[in-house]
Amino acid sequence: MKINEFSKNIEKLVNPITVGSLHFLQSFVDLLPKKVQGKLIRSSSKNTPYMGFVVEPYSYFLCYEITDIEKAKSLLPDGFELIKTKIFEDDEPKYYCIFGCITAHTSGFWGSRIEFYIIAENKNTGLLSWIIVDYDTNTISYDKKRGLMSPNASNSVITTTYDGNVLVDFVRNDNTKKLIFESDIKKGVLKRLDQRLWLEGNLSIGYGKYLSENDADIFSLKFDPLEVKQALEIPLSSLKLEINTWFPGLFSEVPSQIACFQYAQHFLSDSPGSSSLIKNEKELISECDKIKFENLKVFSTKSYRIMFFISSALSIGVNITLLLLWLNSI
Repeated sequence: MKINEFSKNIEKLVNPITVGSLHFLQSFVDLLPKKVQGKLIRSSSKNTPYMGFVVEPYSYFLCYEITDIEKAKSLLPDGFELIKTKIFEDDEPKYYCIFGCITAHTSGFWGSRIEFYIIAENKNTGLLSWIIVDYDTNTISYDKKRGLMSPNASNSVITTTYDGNVLVDFVRNDNTKKLIFESDIKKGVLKRLDQRLWLEGNLSIGYGKYLSENDADIFSLKFDPLEVKQALEIPLSSLKLEINTWFPGLFSEVPSQIACFQYAQHFLSDSPGSSSLIKNEKELISECDKIKFENLKVFSTKSYRIMFFISSALSIGVNITLLLLWLNSI
């Protein structure tokens, strides 16, 4: 795998015009029932089973030890169990939940997200898995339970400053969840990451009960394994945490570890409803070597345009009906 070519080809799968169109269409698509949305999106995934997914530099991960084990178990989908893991290679294994703070440009959206994961093991495959329990974002998003969504943290920010600070200011629109902090990453030291968590875990990503109704909807990422070989270990003293109101009582008050990737990461992600079912590093490398980027279709807005026309027709029909009822009442 030639990493430079792989990275450039992933970037080419992200079409800014397509992404802009999706952002425009989302507000109209939201009028459709979630089952209709899901069917059309799965249909689109058959034609374009992969998405370019670029995590921009300085993605930041707050890793907390879980203190309420039973509560954590209740948030997992069926078929998954809590498992102890390490963040860096020489850590002490713990039950972890992790806040991933990222800005990304992808084939489907462009913006910032905070994803809250519980680390678990898939009983069927034996794979360590990152289970997305909940997330906040300042851009559009999609999950099976809630469908195609508008931003739920519209004015939120993830950015960096000239003097080496990561700034995160994320507040959900209804104020129910807040995560605000800044971190000086200049004292970070590159360390080898635990490969079961960072490599194997990226082959098995799913959704918790709140987002999936017990169907974890597992998907995989394809990438160069060297992209998750090491990251900056950020000293806990470099974190200035202002507030974190996510899941009170579930985890320790301060993180056990902090990791930061100072470079962009390039992934080929399964589209919603697709799953590559890669099991290990050997299969990952083999699958990456097989990719023919020249034959991959860029993610299309066709299914979303269909949803737009359907929702528009429904809206017009409702308005006509209301108008006729009003005329008959005169």
